Amino acid sequence: MMTTFSSITIIKFVNLYRDLAISKLTSEDHIIGRKNIICEIDESKFKKYENFWVVGDVERTKKKKCFFVITEDREAPTLRRITKQYIRPRSIVHTDHWKGYSYLDQLNITYCRVNYSKNRIQRGTRVHTNSVEGLWNGIKLNISTRNCSKQLLEKHLYEFIWRRKYRNNLFEAFINLLK
Repeated sequence: MMTTFSSITIIKFVNLYRDLAISKLTSEDHIIGRKNIICEIDESKFKKYENFWVVGDVERTKKKKCFFVITEDREAPTLRRITKQYIRPRSIVHTDHWKGYSYLDQLNITYCRVNYSKNRIQRGTRVHTNSVEGLWNGIKLNISTRNCSKQLLEKHLYEFIWRRKYRNNLFEAFINLLK
């Protein structure tokens, strides 16, 4: 006999899965970088008519650890607070030339900016934010803009972090969630 599931049942299962995955993330899963590790930071708008931004950061390591913060603005005090809270001291931080990043050089990090209006990657250096730009693309492909509230977006972002953390063993991690 074939079992059918209603869309409501599937939605409930997906929400249960997301809530379980989110509950397994620790505060350490949101902190990135360390001495001599490059972290790229950027901000993105997910829905033009919503009044919030998402600030994201990714490590340039094999783990590609990342974090996201939903915030009301992308001004210098906000970006400075987020960087200080989620990026370990002595990390190397790459950003674009957005004015909101102008005070990051006052933190205990090595700070590098790329001016994309002049070039894609600064000549003679490896300063770019291509990894975090690709991260946005990967996330936005999996999120419907039609019915994406701030709360639902946050769940999608945490699920993305969980999936990235367990990407080499996703099925086993999923089974462990169900135990």
